[in-house]
Amino acid sequence: MREDKIRRSRELRQKNKKKKSFIPTILTIIVVLGIAALSVFYYMITPVDKSDNKDISVEIKENYGSAKIAQELKNKGLIKNEEVFKIYSRLSPSTSFYVGNFKLKKSMSLPQIIQELGSKNKANSGNTFALIEGDSILKIAKNLEKTKLNKDEFLEKVNDAEFIKKLQKQFPELITNEVFGKDIKYALEGYLYPAIYDLSDNETVESLITKMVKLTNEKVVPLYQKNNKTWKINGQQMQISIHDYITMASILEKESTKSDENKLIASVFLNRLAQGMKLQTDPSANYAADKLTGAPTQAELTLNSPYNTYVVVGLPPGPISSVGSASYEALNNAENTDYLYFLHATKDGKAYFSKTYAEHEALAKEHIEGYIPAGS
Repeated sequence: MREDKIRRSRELRQKNKKKKSFIPTILTIIVVLGIAALSVFYYMITPVDKSDNKDISVEIKENYGSAKIAQELKNKGLIKNEEVFKIYSRLSPSTSFYVGNFKLKKSMSLPQIIQELGSKNKANSGNTFALIEGDSILKIAKNLEKTKLNKDEFLEKVNDAEFIKKLQKQFPELITNEVFGKDIKYALEGYLYPAIYDLSDNETVESLITKMVKLTNEKVVPLYQKNNKTWKINGQQMQISIHDYITMASILEKESTKSDENKLIASVFLNRLAQGMKLQTDPSANYAADKLTGAPTQAELTLNSPYNTYVVVGLPPGPISSVGSASYEALNNAENTDYLYFLHATKDGKAYFSKTYAEHEALAKEHIEGYIPAGS
């Protein structure tokens, strides 16, 4: 009996040793597989050909998703794997792709390609014309200089009452008489939809503008219908027109940051509008001064213009830029908050929100380099 117990005890110890010996083996396999997976992933995001610096043109059209973009890039030989492109895009929640013609190279890594496609300023025009989200009429006119179309004719046509009345008959739900307001700078500002437009051999300024307005009618009227169209303005509930809707969306477009912050930014502007506060948005001061880039100066912030929301209360007379669908969606789905202030940090690029001016000042001191408090 005693020998049997001893033998069973030895057998149990042997079994336990075997079980324990499996654990480090399994862990080793997991680590090896993890390293292998990371190695493969890293290889997939490296350049297709480090020595090939030849420009390859890639056209990103309106409504292209990451799957379609991945397919285009793979077909052009710019990436190694479509699925890795989509995964990498999802790992960067702030990533957004702009419409346009982009010059890319096989020597670029996947992160570099994504960075290029996420830059508004990298889109170029060839046989097509790229109207980028946030472009104003003046910026569009400047970009038209790269094409066969005449910049001055374009600037005349967007204020041509006879032409605009023809468009009004074509698109009555979109173009109202508000575009003819006495303080309006450019009647069709905000009514030209950001997208890639093919330029035919017989393209004219009038035909191109008509295509842009037609696309705005197709995209924006349904989005306007989804909005409740009743906003609180200066303490009172008021019906807003499609012109008001586009105007507010254009401000949001110019102030937009990361996609997950845009609904909060929309809430700030709607809250200020509700309380009768000045919107105080820098892009409106730039627009009033016909300034295309850079921060407004002190003189520009105090410029007496109906478009300068540091001077006037409420919305400006009309839109200040072309607007993409993301800004309309953010406006339609604005968060319900008490925020009245926000700022863009110079240190990390994030937006920070606050309910009081004291909180706003404290955040500005912390997150904006060289910030000088009011009254200093």
